[in-house]
Amino acid sequence: MAAMCEPEVTAVEVNQRLLVDKVLARYPEEFTVFRELLQNADDAGAENFVIVFESPRGSTSNGTKPDPNSAKVFKWLVKNDGAKFQDTDWKRLAKIAEGNPDERKIGAFGVGKMVSIYYCGDQVRFCLGSRLSSTLLTKEPLNCDLDKWNAVIEMELKQESTIPRIFELTRFLATSVTFLSHIQRVTVMLDDTELSCLTKTRNIANRSIAISEHMNRKSQGGTMTIDSVGLISQEVNVTFIRDALVGCPTTQVARAKPEEGERNPTKSKSFFSTERTSKSNGRIAASKIAVAASETPSLKSCAQFSSKYLIYSAKVSVSAKSSLEKGLESATKKRPPKDFLFEMVFFSKDEHDKQSQEEEVNNTGCVFRGPQGLCPRLEAEHPARIFIGQSTAQTTGMACHMSGRFIPTVERGSIDLANGHVSKWNEELLYVSGFLARVAYDSEMGKVKDAWPTMHKTDAEKLALYTIKSFFFHPSTPDPKVSRLIKDAFYACSTTDQFPFISDQGIRYTKDIRVYNPKFAPFMRNPILPVELRPVSTSMTLPEHLRITTYAYKDVVKELDSRELSEGEMTACLHWLSNQLRNEGLGEKPRKCRSEIFKVGRTHTGGKEVRLSSISKCVGGRMLNFRRPDDPLPDDTIPPALIQGLDSYMILESFEWQEMPITHWLRHIRNNPSGAHDITRSFNFAQHVLNVLGAFWQSLNEDSHLEVREILKDMTCIPTTIAGVSHMVRPQEAYFPEADVFRDLPVVPSPPDYRTEQVLEYLGVQRRAMNNNRWNAMDLARYLISAHQEHVTLVMEMKIFPCDNGERRHIRELFASTDMNRALKLPVINCDYWDPGTREGSFFRNHGLTEFPTIEQLIHIASSSDDRAKHAFNFLCGPLYESYLEKQFDPSKFSGYSFIPGVRNGNPCQIPHGEVFSDPTWKLFGFGHLADHFNKKNITKLKIRDRPTADKLFQVLESTPPKDPDTAEKWFRFLAEKGGKQSHDTGAFCGNWKELRTSILFPWRYLPEQPQSSKYYEPVSPRECFLKSESYPEDHFYQRLFKFVDFGRSANAFLKACGVKERPECIDVLKVLLKCPKTFLKLAGDDHERYLTELRLIAVGHKSFPRKIHEDMRNASIFLGYRRGKSTGRDGYSLEADEFELCKAEEVVVADDMESRRTFGDCIFIAPQEELLEKFYSEMQVKSLSSCIKYTVEPDKELLNAHSARALRHSIIDKIPIFLHEFDEPRFRNGMRLLRWHDENQFFVRACKRLDVTKRLDFPNATIGPQEQKAHPTELSAETQTKDGVNVLWIKEPKTDSYDIAAALCRLLFSTYKKNDVLSLMTILDTDINVLKRRGYDVDRILSEYHENLDKAEHGENPCNGAPPGPVQAPPQDAIPGSEPVSDKPEVFSKFSKFLHWLRKDPKLGEIKLNEIENAIENVKNIMKVEGGDNDAHISNREQVGGGKKRKNVGYCDEKKVAKTDLEECVDQHVGQVKVWKRKGTMLGVPTKEREAFGKIISDLAQVFSVNQTRCHVFFHGEDSNLMGFNRNDQIFFGLEHYMQNHKNAHPGKAYIDWYYIMAHELAHVHTPYHDENHELLCQALATGYLTELHSLPAVRDLFKCASY
Repeated sequence: MAAMCEPEVTAVEVNQRLLVDKVLARYPEEFTVFRELLQNADDAGAENFVIVFESPRGSTSNGTKPDPNSAKVFKWLVKNDGAKFQDTDWKRLAKIAEGNPDERKIGAFGVGKMVSIYYCGDQVRFCLGSRLSSTLLTKEPLNCDLDKWNAVIEMELKQESTIPRIFELTRFLATSVTFLSHIQRVTVMLDDTELSCLTKTRNIANRSIAISEHMNRKSQGGTMTIDSVGLISQEVNVTFIRDALVGCPTTQVARAKPEEGERNPTKSKSFFSTERTSKSNGRIAASKIAVAASETPSLKSCAQFSSKYLIYSAKVSVSAKSSLEKGLESATKKRPPKDFLFEMVFFSKDEHDKQSQEEEVNNTGCVFRGPQGLCPRLEAEHPARIFIGQSTAQTTGMACHMSGRFIPTVERGSIDLANGHVSKWNEELLYVSGFLARVAYDSEMGKVKDAWPTMHKTDAEKLALYTIKSFFFHPSTPDPKVSRLIKDAFYACSTTDQFPFISDQGIRYTKDIRVYNPKFAPFMRNPILPVELRPVSTSMTLPEHLRITTYAYKDVVKELDSRELSEGEMTACLHWLSNQLRNEGLGEKPRKCRSEIFKVGRTHTGGKEVRLSSISKCVGGRMLNFRRPDDPLPDDTIPPALIQGLDSYMILESFEWQEMPITHWLRHIRNNPSGAHDITRSFNFAQHVLNVLGAFWQSLNEDSHLEVREILKDMTCIPTTIAGVSHMVRPQEAYFPEADVFRDLPVVPSPPDYRTEQVLEYLGVQRRAMNNNRWNAMDLARYLISAHQEHVTLVMEMKIFPCDNGERRHIRELFASTDMNRALKLPVINCDYWDPGTREGSFFRNHGLTEFPTIEQLIHIASSSDDRAKHAFNFLCGPLYESYLEKQFDPSKFSGYSFIPGVRNGNPCQIPHGEVFSDPTWKLFGFGHLADHFNKKNITKLKIRDRPTADKLFQVLESTPPKDPDTAEKWFRFLAEKGGKQSHDTGAFCGNWKELRTSILFPWRYLPEQPQSSKYYEPVSPRECFLKSESYPEDHFYQRLFKFVDFGRSANAFLKACGVKERPECIDVLKVLLKCPKTFLKLAGDDHERYLTELRLIAVGHKSFPRKIHEDMRNASIFLGYRRGKSTGRDGYSLEADEFELCKAEEVVVADDMESRRTFGDCIFIAPQEELLEKFYSEMQVKSLSSCIKYTVEPDKELLNAHSARALRHSIIDKIPIFLHEFDEPRFRNGMRLLRWHDENQFFVRACKRLDVTKRLDFPNATIGPQEQKAHPTELSAETQTKDGVNVLWIKEPKTDSYDIAAALCRLLFSTYKKNDVLSLMTILDTDINVLKRRGYDVDRILSEYHENLDKAEHGENPCNGAPPGPVQAPPQDAIPGSEPVSDKPEVFSKFSKFLHWLRKDPKLGEIKLNEIENAIENVKNIMKVEGGDNDAHISNREQVGGGKKRKNVGYCDEKKVAKTDLEECVDQHVGQVKVWKRKGTMLGVPTKEREAFGKIISDLAQVFSVNQTRCHVFFHGEDSNLMGFNRNDQIFFGLEHYMQNHKNAHPGKAYIDWYYIMAHELAHVHTPYHDENHELLCQALATGYLTELHSLPAVRDLFKCASY
């Protein structure tokens, strides 16, 4: 029993072979074996390393060597001359996962040395020193040359393999030896032939790099310390011995692919990867070999490559904590080293460019570039990596390789940053990486800085950018954390802000560089970062304290303190400072910064130093316009050149300077005389100063005037001339020119303007130098008559001529001394007598003296309010001006002068010419009129009108409208009477009614809420109101919508001519509705039925509205929509009830799909279900419900080769053209009109056992209903599915509903469809073709035209003018014997008929232009108002060749369907004057009840259109109910069958509306025979013009429920 309870012990076994394969599969890169062996050789101190590939045949019988490009090898030999193995080494060799405990060695896990070589084959032999290996799988002896090689490893492959590509292997080896300490030469051989040789030379002389004191040498965790950094130069040379050994044979042999099952032992795959083997068993087709050979690159024989680079080597000492040591020893089975070297490779720009050039020139590329290449390209693929002796897959994120004592993951793909102590050790090493990178960066940028002065700027910038980009930190792979940690250490290892970077002035620290700013560039000399280099700074991702900043105040202060700015620099600086202060305001900080700048700012301008600290004033804007650039300025005033372009206001506000007073400037000039700027000596400068004073004189106050006079009174500052000689005198000693009559006084030059003259006069310059009593005007005239002409001209321009009031004026300002001029109190010349015939009088008249006032002067005086007005008017009407008034007087020039004596408002007064009339009745409007005693002759002389002009009347009506209804009635009755009695005069305003419609205002209703004591009436314009009518009583709905007025019959006639309408039209209702739809509905009592009545009226007449109105309608919430909702009844139960709401066009849909309405009716608003309103909604671009439904089809269990599917497809192909024949092009979806149903690439039918169809509502304005979803599954037995242009009809077996099939096809064909469309298609598909032919379908012609249209579309032609042919009716059974259908006529006859039509075509027949519509309507009315007869011969609606964009074969209006001889008159069955006709030979009688009802409708509509009833006819055809009517020789025939089918049981109002439009359609044919754009234009105009009369019909009013108001 006890034995049974003992546990069974089972030994755990390890499949070593699978373990080796699986471990090595995790090694990420190619040539893993050689990497491990090369590292082990370097650890053993080997200097030479040889790889030998042995082929099974060595050399062929003829002595040729194996092709190195495709040779098969079966064994590898690896040799090195390293130290001999010790016993401990020998024991570890045979064990996997037992690493070298020596902390100076790279290996950490003991996996690579054995796993990699065992992966090659099972037979591996070692010859190490004097001992032979005791391998795991074989103990065969190994012959080895131990004299030269201390270690030989022989690996026999499991099977023969193609030799590795030597070029790629050598590239790998060139990278691998970079950081090896001892390896100097690596050779690759095939048998005894050397293929490539690699040598590495390291300069032993180590140049020490000084580490700055600000560098933090200790890592963040304190584990590692950088003791020193050295710079080593290293060179690698690679030689390929023969072309044939490079992989590019001269015989152009393509490299064979490995045979099936062959494995290349140099490559390792991912653990989970699979490899597809070739089916060609390694054999390559000859064509592929040729192609491969032609594409094989080649190198020259003995091609050589070399690369020189720098290695920054840091000596690192380790002082790890005990816990870290134990953790590392546990993980790696060795202690961490006490010290080690950390190295980084840096390629110079020359070396980088050299390798790039070799890569471009050589067809094979560069051995140092590419995957696992040594020299990485900046910011390109194959970036620099982390080395742990050998390369890992971990990139550094920058352009420099790094090598250190990192601890990798087992597969050496990356360094371990996830496992405890190993992660901490690696993070500390990454700090060393960043530290060394920073030292290298500072060193390389220092070299650039030293070389900058000796280099061309472009070359120096390229070198600096290369260095900077080498230290860009991109995301590293596979672990992005590596580059982040290196970057953090790169910036954190330095405690200073001294970071070298490129600028426009060379290498500078970033703290001294500023971002380029055009505002600072003119005056700052800091090194800047050009705009084009900003991306470089951004890519560098500098931390905040090292970033290049923008300019600040302190930079400007520092710049100004360091040097004296030039004039231009100071100007730019002040510009910047002004803008800065304006933007920031004058707070405490900006004021302080401004003070600091002013304290140190200085410059030189105008030959003197200017310090901003001493400036307190500036030259004002006006002063700048008058002063000269060289005018002296006080020392406390800023020179204008330094503030040129600055706004004066901003200078005063921002700098808080004061504008320099002109007195301050004068004192400076007086106290600092200098040469040309001495006011007492320089004639020109003194004159300039006086001109400046004159410019400012009027703006100076009295105190300033006194100060100016005080400054200049004792100075000889007035420039004068005496007899042509210049003199400087005091102000009191100078005279104006008019005083120097006898040319013996010091006179000032003629002042440039009156302002300077005022200055001189104020300073004391005198105007007269003689006694006034000594001479008068005549004495002066006698003197001037004998004087020289030049002197006369000069004196005549002076104001020295005496006036009778003692003033002195210019001669042209004076009048002759006559009684008339004195009565008018004009300035007359002062003389004892006046005689125009004397020499003195002639002299004065010839030089400008005025003898009589002009008409303008008289009228001006006549319009004054003093006693001169009466004298002036009498003189104006006197004989002196009679001739002028008759020939040249223009009253319009004096419209602003009140010079005509008249009466206004019962009071005598002066009235303007345009406001006084000879007819006193116009005083009603406030116009003036002439007094009864007014001389009738003067009315003619002064051209006074008897009534106001239209413009004047408009001004009165607009400015002072009637204030109450009584006044308005008087005015309008008066205007109506005036317009009727004297049409020749009132035509001036009767022809401008459009202006009256906007200018005239009249009272509408009393507003008691106004605060004024008097009654106030709201004014309205003619466009805003309507005349009262009995049609709209006080309680009528329109009374709340519109404004109605009534001023009596006579006044109303005038208002009607001004634009007041008799009744509101459709457009008026719409405008009120558009203003506020909710208010409109509220005024309708929130009654949606009443609202719908008005909406129906708009629906009837909306086509005549302008396009802008249509856009406003679509964007306004005027469309009433219904949504299914629920309400609670009296008994508490929930009831369904429709909710209504006003919506925009985009928020409502037309419910053309009742099934979908039942499904989604609770979350959408639908249009009222009336044909009139649904059509109106659709024309307003309201979407149909069916277009918003999307179907998702998911067929399951498809039935292949189902007979029902094939049969259905054949039926559809045969019959669908018959169905399509009945529809116009706009109905179809894009491309569906000419779908090739027989082409399986466009349409086919499939059957399935299960068909899941989901309907989804795709309407953005849908609301979430109670179901809270917009998608519903539905039960359908057929549905279409479109994918990649192929349309599939899925049908559900075993039985498919024909209705579902037809509905699915309609959804495919049309964007919207109706139930009748589905039923029609279902009938056609379910009916045999022969039966369809018997039912009247012209199947053969339809199919022929369908295929013809397909051919035309295929050849790019326009099939049937873009529209399908119209429906063709079955030929009547009692057709004329011998007649044949058109489709059966011979082709030759058909073409001949078309040719005849072409010969007689008239393309302009019926053409109408927009400005001719009114004339066309009048033409139709004139023709149709006279009594009709059989002799009328006029154009009809026969389809002819020509016209505009015609629609052919319009079946509902086709005169050819009923021949003239087919009808016979029913004489005893006429309805009033409307004749009734029926088809000849028919035994059917005309239905009496329907005939009477229809005849009354036609008779009433004839009265609506003012058409003579004898031109209207009713015909009973008996077969074609689609034929509504036709126009034959201006006789209109209306189809009784169509009425009986569509309106027999409908509301009479609907019948009136439909036949109203049919009659308008046929009336348009009186002028336009074609169904084209001209006909449509005229039809719409006719239909719009009579809507009011249509609305007045009782049946229509009842339809719109107008009687309920």
